[in-house]
Amino acid sequence: MLKTKLGLRLTCVPFILFTQQSVAQDDVQNVAMDGGGLAVIAKVGTLGPGLELDYSFTESWNIRLQANSYTYSDTFEEDDIDYNGEIELSTLGVLVDWRPFDGVFHITGGAYSNGNELRGNAISSGSETFEIGQLEYRGSSADPLTIDTAIVLGDETAGYLGFGWGQSYEDGLMFSLEIGVLFSGEPDVQLEVTGTAEVVGYPGFQFDVSGTSPEAIEFQANVADEIVNLEEDISDFEMYPVITLGIGYRF
Repeated sequence: MLKTKLGLRLTCVPFILFTQQSVAQDDVQNVAMDGGGLAVIAKVGTLGPGLELDYSFTESWNIRLQANSYTYSDTFEEDDIDYNGEIELSTLGVLVDWRPFDGVFHITGGAYSNGNELRGNAISSGSETFEIGQLEYRGSSADPLTIDTAIVLGDETAGYLGFGWGQSYEDGLMFSLEIGVLFSGEPDVQLEVTGTAEVVGYPGFQFDVSGTSPEAIEFQANVADEIVNLEEDISDFEMYPVITLGIGYRF
């Protein structure tokens, strides 16, 4: 009788081991199926609205491709001159996330192609005055004084460093918040000035700002000073703050 019971138990051992191994393999497969893979995320923030593709390799690492674009018109003042302008935000980034605690908190590094720029113009046809350099000028009603500006907000390629919450490993709906800095580099300012001007305080004496008269040469030197002043005023854009909110789904 003892041999019969022992034989029955030994016969059951392979079945039990096979069953446990199968359950363990199923658990591993279920875990693998419940996380990782591709996610699509819609974002909005200081880089403008954008779309992001996120691929999570492990619970600790994932890579993101992000594109942002936005254009809007506004009036802005720089160095006491009011411009009617348009701000164009355009960036394309490759980002890598590290989740040190295998949770939703992540540290991010990467790089963006940077196409952010600002364009504007200001026109004086007699009543408006522009302070350029150390002097004030006004234009002519027959040939208005026009200033066209183009400001490229940094280098073509910019590094990025940030941190945030989101981009989780698990499948399903996810939300994200990210705070970082885009290391844009020094802005580049270009000014093109055309028309006829006169110095405020000396009415009736007008000159072509593109000419070779002493007044025009002095004016052109003041424009060069204006460019330096503008670059100093917007030097903060060397490090552009990035704050984004996102909602997405990992498949």
